[in-house]
Amino acid sequence: MTDSYTYTTTFKLSREHLSECFDQSVVVDTSIMAYKRAIISLIFGTTLLVLNLVSDYLAFFVIALGVLEVFSTHYRKTWWLWRQMFGKSYKSKVTLLVDAQGINISSTHVNNTIEWASISELEKTELGLIVRYPKGSDYLSLSTLDNTAHEYILTQLDASK
Repeated sequence: MTDSYTYTTTFKLSREHLSECFDQSVVVDTSIMAYKRAIISLIFGTTLLVLNLVSDYLAFFVIALGVLEVFSTHYRKTWWLWRQMFGKSYKSKVTLLVDAQGINISSTHVNNTIEWASISELEKTELGLIVRYPKGSDYLSLSTLDNTAHEYILTQLDASK
């Protein structure tokens, strides 16, 4: 492959795409430690209520925050998808450009360029690639990449190391 290779595609940030991003990139902790903040909030709110240290309204507010944290931890994927779907980038058109400089992800709200040299790790998943770099990480779905682009990304990363 030559350095003049360019691959461009456009896709929509749909619920299915966001769901795939979550499933492939988030490691879900099912241990009791995942509920640590919720447990602490519930205990703290109950303590405030029982000892009458503050008004009952404030104590019940802290308890309600603990309950909300329990639900947000237990239904993490649903919670995350719901927040993304209420965001301004939901259903927007995203353009993915892979070329000799790197990977460019742009939309109305984001313009992010990841240079090949700045990529610290590439993790392969069942349905895509997780690109990790100093400023964060991005998930690239194989449904948005053709085989040539996928191979080009892998060879560029091997060449830059």
